[in-house]
Amino acid sequence: MTQPGEQNHVERQIGELKASVEKYSKSVGEPTAEALADLARAVHALGDHFVSLHRRIERIEDSNPEWSTRGWLPPPGSDVPS
Repeated sequence: MTQPGEQNHVERQIGELKASVEKYSKSVGEPTAEALADLARAVHALGDHFVSLHRRIERIEDSNPEWSTRGWLPPPGSDVPS
């Protein structure tokens, strides 16, 4: 579980990345080398966030076998059909 400060930090980072990408999506013409480098950093940072999120979801699924990204799965032997 993320702490409130950690969650705010991640949300702020994602907001900064979105602003960076949006800044260049509205520009006209060929992007400069600086713009491409900035976008590459943003894409790599977003990828890191997705990997981190994926790992958190896997830990949750591993520690709570009845939960998965596909929804709630009834425990083995329950009367509820899967």
